[in-house]
Amino acid sequence: MKKLIWLVPFALSGCLGETYRTPERNPFRTVKRVAVAPFLDRTGAKGFDGKKAADAFATELLMHTGFDVVRPGEVVDAAAAKGLKLETADDYLAVAKALDADAIVAAEVTELNTFYPPRTAVALQLLLTQRVKSPPEDLERHIVSARPLAISPATALHLDQHFELVADAANDNISSSLSSYAAARVADDSPWRDGEGIARSREPYWRFVCALVVERIIDLELRRRARAEFKWSNPEHP
Repeated sequence: MKKLIWLVPFALSGCLGETYRTPERNPFRTVKRVAVAPFLDRTGAKGFDGKKAADAFATELLMHTGFDVVRPGEVVDAAAAKGLKLETADDYLAVAKALDADAIVAAEVTELNTFYPPRTAVALQLLLTQRVKSPPEDLERHIVSARPLAISPATALHLDQHFELVADAANDNISSSLSSYAAARVADDSPWRDGEGIARSREPYWRFVCALVVERIIDLELRRRARAEFKWSNPEHP
């Protein structure tokens, strides 16, 4: 079963408005340089530009101190230089290693409704060039449910995160997050100052969705670190 994530305020990242004003630092200990591949499209949306969509994500990732980002154009060039088509997880990992990246992002837009109120869904995988320490049950889950890329037992050892995020502007939590995002990121004299303006504009709303996806990546890592620290300080806890 795929893992759907409906956006709620991130417990470990504090108030969303403050998060957007002062983005959380990179919480990963071993992931600094991240390659962002062009986003894939499963919706058949007219005029979809995978490079442009991924570039907006890369820009949002750079808002968080501690990340060095390889943009989609460079990823495509590196793939071409190696004769790869970016079709498999092995292709992605080979390109990431060629770029000296610690990780590569593979993502796919699975739903894209631009009519007001907009609704967008993104499936994402974060693949690390180094092996990930995961229990066997996690590896099996990665193989069965991960997307957009098919995952083999070998590539499952490199899959650090995967999820599908749904950003529905009709949802109260999303609407609240959108207002906070607009207040923190948009100039006072901009027509997109309020969340309503962004929701009615395709590219600004996509940038907001990218911000949510980045925040989710960071939140998952913060939660993982918190669990690890709890277990370390409570060795007898099951």
